[in-house]
Amino acid sequence: MPRLVALLLLATGCSDYNLSGKPQPETGSDGGGTDGGSSRTECGTLDLSPGDVAIDETCEAPAEVGSWTPVIEWTNTAAGDAYTTPVVGQLTDDNGDGLINGDDTPDVVLANGAGAVYAMSGDSGRTLWTASGLGAEPSTPAIADLDGDGRPEVVASGSGGLVAYRGDSGAQMWRAAGGNPYVCGGVGVYDLDGDGRPEVVQGSSILDGLTGSVKATLRHGTGTGYTGGIYASFGVAADIDQDGDLEVVTGNALYDVAGTVLWYNGQTDGFVAVGNFDSDPQGEIVVTTYPGRVRLQDHDGTVLWSGAYTGNTIGPPTIGDFDGDGRPEIGVAGNGVYVVIEHDGTLKWSRSINDYSSGFTGSAVFDFEGDGQAEVVFADENDLWVFDGATGAVKLQESRHSSATCSEYPAIADVDGDGHAEIIYSSSAYSGSERGVTVVGDRDDTWMPAAETWNQHGYSITNVSDAAGAIPEYPDTNWLSYNNFRSGDLAAATGGALADAVPVEIDVCTLECEEGRLYLSLALGNSGLSDLPAGVAVSLYTRNGSAWDLLETRTVPDEVESGRHAEGLEFVVDPALVPTALRFVVDDAGGAGSLAECIETNNVWEIDSPCP
Repeated sequence: MPRLVALLLLATGCSDYNLSGKPQPETGSDGGGTDGGSSRTECGTLDLSPGDVAIDETCEAPAEVGSWTPVIEWTNTAAGDAYTTPVVGQLTDDNGDGLINGDDTPDVVLANGAGAVYAMSGDSGRTLWTASGLGAEPSTPAIADLDGDGRPEVVASGSGGLVAYRGDSGAQMWRAAGGNPYVCGGVGVYDLDGDGRPEVVQGSSILDGLTGSVKATLRHGTGTGYTGGIYASFGVAADIDQDGDLEVVTGNALYDVAGTVLWYNGQTDGFVAVGNFDSDPQGEIVVTTYPGRVRLQDHDGTVLWSGAYTGNTIGPPTIGDFDGDGRPEIGVAGNGVYVVIEHDGTLKWSRSINDYSSGFTGSAVFDFEGDGQAEVVFADENDLWVFDGATGAVKLQESRHSSATCSEYPAIADVDGDGHAEIIYSSSAYSGSERGVTVVGDRDDTWMPAAETWNQHGYSITNVSDAAGAIPEYPDTNWLSYNNFRSGDLAAATGGALADAVPVEIDVCTLECEEGRLYLSLALGNSGLSDLPAGVAVSLYTRNGSAWDLLETRTVPDEVESGRHAEGLEFVVDPALVPTALRFVVDDAGGAGSLAECIETNNVWEIDSPCP
């Protein structure tokens, strides 16, 4: 039976051995230590030091583009007739660790037409709690941690005013005294002045998020494209001028946290979205207003362009790179049509839809397959639609949907925590009998990852810190990284970095071959772009005719970083066991390897027998 003895030697000095198998000149002969009681007189301690290896910059896996196999995952009809956007976040401590965070299951919140709030578990649709008191035609709620205790609240509104509920129970936290009846719009929550205490914004009101007391009443616009006063008003804020504080944005004015008018441009109010359409860092404002008009305003309120696109009513705009050209486009629905508009106001494409009730539904954008081509998600009176962002081609028409429509749109989030995006939409018995909330996912679980939150109608990725509704004091500016609004992250799939296990010869000493000892210092290296995990197997073989006999297999206990090799493994081999050649194999698993690594053909280092 072949044997191998591994020794830790304490003496110093030995000769290097190159890949050609030729011994190098001696570098030392003094030594101490023992080998089975024999005096070690020539080979000193081998070099075992960890070190660097060259990195192969091509070590990336190819991008895995998802399939398009949408299926309905669950429906909760108990939520009743609903025409608000379902919002997503974590409300409850599902794993019992005392925290509400990304380790818990996401939840869905919806306000129905009767003025009730429903909270549902995102993985099944199971109702968690209900609360009432909003009044008729409620707005889309918001999920946000109002008091900074790590436990989110739900803020909702309707004809009965603004109400905050505890996210884990539905118990009322506060009800705003007086104020406007906010119907068919959307609540927004922001820390406008960076003091760690969020504000609630909707229509003409800025409220203290902790108490519900009114902090300011706005003079001009309320963020509605409807012609009848406060109907369908929204709360949108962003650091438009990049001064470090957020501003409340309406169609014709900009306000600070105190309600001071920063500018008023005299235009008609409208629904808004914010993004960047030029080369400066300040934001631009897309405004949609009756009758079917869209305009782009600079950060100071100057109108850059304006045009008519839908005729009659029009909904809240969506911003994103719909076609992958690196420039933002605008998507908006109106009576009977959905249109996508280029950054300069040119009409890109239009698609007939069925919305002749409110005529001001919204939409969302996401790249589900990760192929660099975004999809538009929209729901009208009859169907859920998914359009190709570049062309408007229909990718999905799901008829199990009905809605009287208000200003709602489908949300997009990882609603069940499975690592993949889902579409979440509401229904009300109107053109059909569907009610409540429905979730659509991919049958094969190949859709791109998505955030586990879509916390409000005016969602812009950076407006919320995490799925538990933490509101950032100084949020990153969306348009400086994502440049979208009412959209998920549109980054295409990437293959990701791969590790690459390689054998590295550090030191070989042949000075004691006549005494029956061949010394080798060999190491596991990583020439890939990601770290090798701990526990990679390394083996030493000797040639036996045309076959290779295993002498020993070991595992490297620690991770090996990209561009590094581990501490060398010292082997002392009886030259009689190595009549012709030695082979060192990393990531050894019977020759097949166990890692998904960059290159599978560079795991072997062989030398002819180095002893005379």
